[in-house]
Amino acid sequence: MQHFALTLTPEGQVTLPAEARDALGIAPGEKLSLVVDDDGRATLAKQAPLHDLRSDARRARARARPSITPSDDPIGDYLLAEDARTKS
Repeated sequence: MQHFALTLTPEGQVTLPAEARDALGIAPGEKLSLVVDDDGRATLAKQAPLHDLRSDARRARARARPSITPSDDPIGDYLLAEDARTKS
């Protein structure tokens, strides 16, 4: 773990030392995400590109789909048939 001391300017800005920028893998103009928890601790990270977030959301949605299995329940059979029909 590396520690970096930062100074806040009157305009509310800080300068990240070159070593911190290198550790985060960021370059000028890149977006960062700052998260402050309830204890006042801050975490700064490189913001993921939007297309990465979209594919993460698609993967999460695919994992969250409930699976329907055949049974002797007529409603379950209907739902299974509808699910199969809409996927093809």
